[in-house]
Amino acid sequence: MQEEMTRLELLTVLYSLQALLNADKTEEAKTVIEKIIKEAEKKPNE
Repeated sequence: MQEEMTRLELLTVLYSLQALLNADKTEEAKTVIEKIIKEAEKKPNE
């Protein structure tokens, strides 16, 4: 089964990142981005 992010989920992530950046919480935003990238790079069966 292939999992894809819905438009609403993508918007939620982007708004969350924007809020972190607007609050000068760049390290937290970087952490979230790194986790998302790591998850996206996983193979389907991992």
